[in-house]
Amino acid sequence: MKSIIKSTLAAIALSAAAVTGAYAADVSDQKYVMVVPISGHPFWVPIRQGAQDAADQLGVQFEFTGPVEFDNIATQNQMEQIALTQPSAFLTGAFDPSMSETIKRVTEMGVPVATFDSDAPDSPRITFVGPDHYNVGFQYGKKIVELLQGQGKEEGQIGLLTAINQTNLQVRIQGLKDYLSANAPAYEVVAIEDNQGDDQITAERTKTMLLGNPDIDGLVVINATGTGVATALTELGRKGEVMVVASDVFDPIVCGIKDGAIQTTSAVNTYLEGFLALKLAYEYVNNNLDGTHGADVGVSVLPPKIDPGMFFITKENADSFLVGSCS
Repeated sequence: MKSIIKSTLAAIALSAAAVTGAYAADVSDQKYVMVVPISGHPFWVPIRQGAQDAADQLGVQFEFTGPVEFDNIATQNQMEQIALTQPSAFLTGAFDPSMSETIKRVTEMGVPVATFDSDAPDSPRITFVGPDHYNVGFQYGKKIVELLQGQGKEEGQIGLLTAINQTNLQVRIQGLKDYLSANAPAYEVVAIEDNQGDDQITAERTKTMLLGNPDIDGLVVINATGTGVATALTELGRKGEVMVVASDVFDPIVCGIKDGAIQTTSAVNTYLEGFLALKLAYEYVNNNLDGTHGADVGVSVLPPKIDPGMFFITKENADSFLVGSCS
């Protein structure tokens, strides 16, 4: 009887191993490296957490790195240096057109790249997990017009805060302008300031913009620096007077919404960006999708693009997104 039980258990174990395939193998030596252009910014927290959770589930190593200050060139140089150590894959965003060449070089060095948040479609990246940035900007245009109309304004002047050289943000601005042109021509963008991805610079540039354009009715923060706008409006005594659409979700921005300095912020599901980018890179590295019909003749085994979705946070639902507390 004991031998029968042992044989049965062994058969079950073998069957389970066959079903799980590569997941049953020891992959603890595989390292997936996320490289970002400004590692100290809180924007990356949910993306990093998503990737870490995926790595923990899969039993692989995960590393997060990047320059402390916003620097695309330093990001790319760091990727090429890390590629010499042959990690399993890179996870990165293409926030500058030159990233396409870097992705090509590290791919030729044998390290595949999955992009997230900002794409490099002309590069050999294996997949992209992130929003349609044109649509994000289009929705920004719609939202700021709704807010201004809610104030009884049938026309208005709009100011934009952005990192001027960041490619995905340029696409957002084009979407916003196209919405205004096609649907609300009485509302126009009258000023654009470069905030360099920094909240303190954003506060300073917001003040400069509003002092130079006192008739601005609404502000759209194209990147994750809405806290700086909230600071500037509070210091200028214009909180709640100028309507604000911000980007991304972390406590200072959520607190700005609860305080009334910001009316809404966009929430791309950035956790999924990190989580899915790592999991898809893992499937690629471990050849788990080579059964895809046509893979042997060049058919992509991964979806070229995955949109993680976007929604808007307002004062009505802000508490659901507050991790800590507002002082």
